[in-house]
Amino acid sequence: MASVSRPGSSHVSRLANSPSAWKDLPRRLFTVSIGVPSLILLLRSHLASWLFFEGAHLICLIEWKSLVPSSDANDGTKSYVYLSTSSASQHAANPPQNTRQNTRTNLFDDNWLSISDLERCQFFVFSVFSLAITISPSSAISMVAMFGGITLRFTPYFSPRKDFHSQSMNALQTIQHYQFGLIYISFGFHFLLKICADGGPIHIGCLLFVVWMSDTGALIAGRLLKHCFEGKEHITQHTYSGFLLSFLKSISPGKTMQGLCGALITGPISAVVYPIDGFLDSTNNIIQKAFLGLLLSVAGIVGDLAESSVKRMSGKKDSSEILPGHGGVVDRFDSLLTAGIVYYYWVLA
Repeated sequence: MASVSRPGSSHVSRLANSPSAWKDLPRRLFTVSIGVPSLILLLRSHLASWLFFEGAHLICLIEWKSLVPSSDANDGTKSYVYLSTSSASQHAANPPQNTRQNTRTNLFDDNWLSISDLERCQFFVFSVFSLAITISPSSAISMVAMFGGITLRFTPYFSPRKDFHSQSMNALQTIQHYQFGLIYISFGFHFLLKICADGGPIHIGCLLFVVWMSDTGALIAGRLLKHCFEGKEHITQHTYSGFLLSFLKSISPGKTMQGLCGALITGPISAVVYPIDGFLDSTNNIIQKAFLGLLLSVAGIVGDLAESSVKRMSGKKDSSEILPGHGGVVDRFDSLLTAGIVYYYWVLA
């Protein structure tokens, strides 16, 4: 009997058999299977966990400096609005010429050594208040963040020359970038440290396992099913799913609805199979763990999109190259920074 091939099956077969399409999958699986148990052992000590996350936090602060929106990137990316699906895909295939040279970032590049006094002052204020947020009691972090944001707003007036009006747009973009960093990075690491202190390594391991498995599920589903629906985006362009897809691609052109669904399915499954019991209502433990996994997946997606929007505005592909094959530390922690807050309030608070 002759076999009948389904539409899109040949695309899936070619994609699945393409070594280049899956070259980073072993690295991701290694991160989950080896990285999570190793971190659980490393973070058994409260001091070790504090040093690990504060060290990662410090590197993230330096990387955040390299992600300040550049005037060169903005000049060629004025179309960073909610593009249609077809426009976003075309933009991904043909990025602006002036952003291609900025797709990679060294942690300590020449620009780092040549920044102005105002930029040094802004980065110093941002770093001090960011570190203060991570070590402050949870009841005080809103106050610290508010004063940090206000101080950043005042930084242009610290200059004795006060000639910042000629570059007011760049100064405003930098201030907004660091103000967002106070919320995104500082609050995220504050609650990661709270999970380590209040829940211990088993809980931080659960968070890492679920978020990283959700990310891997999104990768597999997105690459397996992407070509099945290739060319059909225009059909759903004016529906709610089409708007969501357009929104995702306007931030990160590589995102797909298939990857999104893969993350939302893998997250709950990972939470259910993770060997931890007794931290929720025992009568509905499986249901609550699955719902926790769903919440962490959604929060992780939001965190990933937040960092993608920052990198898109700065014209950078990765936050740095400090982790070969993985990008930067912010790239590895983007989903955890938002998912950690959800985990703390859902499980430990």
